[in-house]
Amino acid sequence: MKIKKLLAAVMTLCMVTGAVNYGMPIIAQAITVQQPVVKEGNCYSMNMETGELTLRGEVTEQWLKGLTRSLVTSIVAEKGTVLPEYSQNLFEGYYACTYIDLSNADTSNVKDMSSMFCGCYHVKRIDLSGFDTSKVTSMKTMFKRCTDLTTLDLSEFDTSNVTDMSGMFLECKSLKTLDVSSFNTSNVTDMREMFKECTELTSINLNSFDTSKVTWMHEIFRDCKSLTTIDVSKFDTSNVKSMCDMFSGCGNALSIDVSGFDTSSVIDMWGMFYNCSSLRSLDVSGFDTSKVECMYGMFECCSKLTTLDLSGFNTEKLRYNYGRDSIFNNCSSLNTITFGEKFKYIIKYMKLPNCEGWVNVKDPTTVISGDGEFAEIDNYGKNTYKRLPIEEEIKPTYPTNIKIEYSEKYHQVRFTWDKVEGADRYGIAVYLAGKWRIQAQNITDTVYTSPKNLTPGKTYKFAIAARVNGKWDTANAIKNAVTVTIK
Repeated sequence: MKIKKLLAAVMTLCMVTGAVNYGMPIIAQAITVQQPVVKEGNCYSMNMETGELTLRGEVTEQWLKGLTRSLVTSIVAEKGTVLPEYSQNLFEGYYACTYIDLSNADTSNVKDMSSMFCGCYHVKRIDLSGFDTSKVTSMKTMFKRCTDLTTLDLSEFDTSNVTDMSGMFLECKSLKTLDVSSFNTSNVTDMREMFKECTELTSINLNSFDTSKVTWMHEIFRDCKSLTTIDVSKFDTSNVKSMCDMFSGCGNALSIDVSGFDTSSVIDMWGMFYNCSSLRSLDVSGFDTSKVECMYGMFECCSKLTTLDLSGFNTEKLRYNYGRDSIFNNCSSLNTITFGEKFKYIIKYMKLPNCEGWVNVKDPTTVISGDGEFAEIDNYGKNTYKRLPIEEEIKPTYPTNIKIEYSEKYHQVRFTWDKVEGADRYGIAVYLAGKWRIQAQNITDTVYTSPKNLTPGKTYKFAIAARVNGKWDTANAIKNAVTVTIK
């Protein structure tokens, strides 16, 4: 028994020390528990395995420069985190980051947020619910190239001191809805490229925008390819100098209301409506272009426009050739155009399609546009010209100029449209489960409000038909159906 106890003690000692020698080498094995590798900085800690960056204390851009931005997958601010007075470019280029939560960050002294999240290509959500922006003067390119960003709640933003919103949402290509109805823009002077290339944006309410101080609006909606209605009827444009490419590339826009625009200060209208290829009507009859120097490609590729009233246009200051080039290029459906006394001639460089020629309605038998590919017309006074062959005017038998208003409170939409001549009834159909289903067909006014409590975020397609002389024009109603996303 004593021998057994002695052997047991020896074996235990050997197992602990690994010192027993049986004439063979002994390999000692150890289990190592690895702790997460955390990089510490003056205002942050970063988990190098998960890529989570945690901010704390007073943050400065200088202290963040030591980070490898490509390794950061998320950014979270602890309570007590204070962002610097000049926070421009603070999180620029964190292109691998998918989530940012700054709801605990103190921004009460921040004055500059320009390019703050610029180039955060893969971020899908940014929580800014605690942001105090009351002192901010610049939000220029703040969310530029956040191309994967799908939602953004800015309802608590105080923008009363902001002067620069240029490029604020530039290339936010995944945003389908954006609520800026709470924005105070009374001090904003620059809105250029503000929503440029928001290619998935289906609707936006700008009725509350005060644009009385804005001088730069060029490219503000450029390539907003999913917008079907752009209501800027309440814009005060009296101080705007540049409108170049303002609606360029809005290829699905069926309605752009610029009828109330004051363009008396505008110098540049280059490409203003370029490639608005779905527009069938456009009211620019009130435009004052007395200071405009360039209209290059202004209506180019508006291939469905049939009529233009340019009676208020003054072309006396247009730069020769370049300033006049391609104004009407590829306006293939344009067959009626009105000029005032200050629009003295059409030259070939404007590229107004000539086809069989243009005639003055006062003398419809005489072609006055030459025999070239593009029309050349000398205009004296106010005149309306028509392109041959002159077809009998066909009045639409379906609603046009459809406008949409959204109610976030009741989750419903309201449609209005122009009266259809001869119509005694209007009907509404919605596309559900692969079929058009009638919602109403005894509407006598040019307005319809959907039921309440539709599903927020859900997209619906609506068709509005008119009954003229006892017949419903459903084909054109469906062809011109509008898509809306419930808020």
